[in-house]
Amino acid sequence: MKIEKKNLNEALKVLGKVVSQTSPVEVQKSIRFVGDANGITAMATDGIEVISLKIEAFTEHEIDFCVPFKDLKDMIRFERSEMLDIDGVHLDYPQIKQPTADAVSAILPVNFGDLLAQAAPIIDRNNYRRILQGINLSNSGVTVTDGKQLLHQPCPLALSNDITIPFPSALLAFKPTEMGTLQVWENYFCIEIGHFKWTGKLLEGNYPNWRNVIPTDEQLNYCITLTDVETVINWLKIVPPCKEPNGIEFNVTPHGLKLISCRNPHFEFTTHAEVVGAEPKAVLTLDREIILRMLMQGYTILQANSDCALPVLASGGSGQYIAMPIRTIPKPEEEKNMEENTNVVEQTAPVVNPLEELNNNVEEFRNKLKLLLDESNALIRKVKEVSIAQKQKERDFIQAKRAIERIRMAI
Repeated sequence: MKIEKKNLNEALKVLGKVVSQTSPVEVQKSIRFVGDANGITAMATDGIEVISLKIEAFTEHEIDFCVPFKDLKDMIRFERSEMLDIDGVHLDYPQIKQPTADAVSAILPVNFGDLLAQAAPIIDRNNYRRILQGINLSNSGVTVTDGKQLLHQPCPLALSNDITIPFPSALLAFKPTEMGTLQVWENYFCIEIGHFKWTGKLLEGNYPNWRNVIPTDEQLNYCITLTDVETVINWLKIVPPCKEPNGIEFNVTPHGLKLISCRNPHFEFTTHAEVVGAEPKAVLTLDREIILRMLMQGYTILQANSDCALPVLASGGSGQYIAMPIRTIPKPEEEKNMEENTNVVEQTAPVVNPLEELNNNVEEFRNKLKLLLDESNALIRKVKEVSIAQKQKERDFIQAKRAIERIRMAI
């Protein structure tokens, strides 16, 4: 098979998202090439998902062979010729699941790839709940959440039930720009867009009931519309990032807004904004990273509750962006005082909200799992110690037995 180096490189950018180079299974760390003079398809799998991609390559006869992913990358890196001659060995490839006769089909719009690209940064890929590592698809559209923020993008899909697909790494790398199809059957799915085809398993479990999280217009009694968005974004970028909650206060003034960093109070910024509705009783505080992502995706209209007791609903982009306000972030001076005086009265607990409650439950369960893991490791160590002690007793017994035998023989 002959293929241009640039075409192979573009294909590997997509296929490499599912290749497992550390897997002991040869097929899972290789790229399969199958086809004939009429066309060639490159394939990759991690044992669960299968990515197929039609490529621009040439062959005079029917082919079906696999080449290690690493070898292909080395060829691109070290071969001087722009046209590569590739050959490999035949491997037993896992059977690819095919849609059944009762499979549900839905048309994917042209902007489906863009919707997933906007949703991807919100997904917590390290979440212990596998279901939250995916993207929820329904007849209402595309939805993602990490427990602190939620993005819902209307996209009518002909689905009778909600489904959750894994994180679409390969699809994001492919960057589709045309319509496609989604097929769902049993616990499998298949997405086909142009030359790209992705078959895999749906994520099991119940996705959070995100519809109940979205507050109504009656519950959100005031609205902030940012008018100088670019300037606000540039200011947010210079605010130092922080792994802990990095809140930005939205202080309403007669002339607009004054933004103040909770972690770095000397970082403040005044901007023009339209504020209508009830007068805020509490200062709205949102996480820096969430605000940045929100504004960069065009969500510049913030509807909030004057008591900061409900999630903020942002609009202006392609859908609805919901974010939990941060109720209390100690200033640096307050943190110092709290360290010096351990008898400081704790602040009033915030009103429990759906997203916040979900996040708290996740953290609580994670801590329980960590505690159980520590206890399990301690038990494993004790079992090993007992096993070592038992083996030592067996060795002592054997040595004593041999010594007795030697004494008997000497007598």
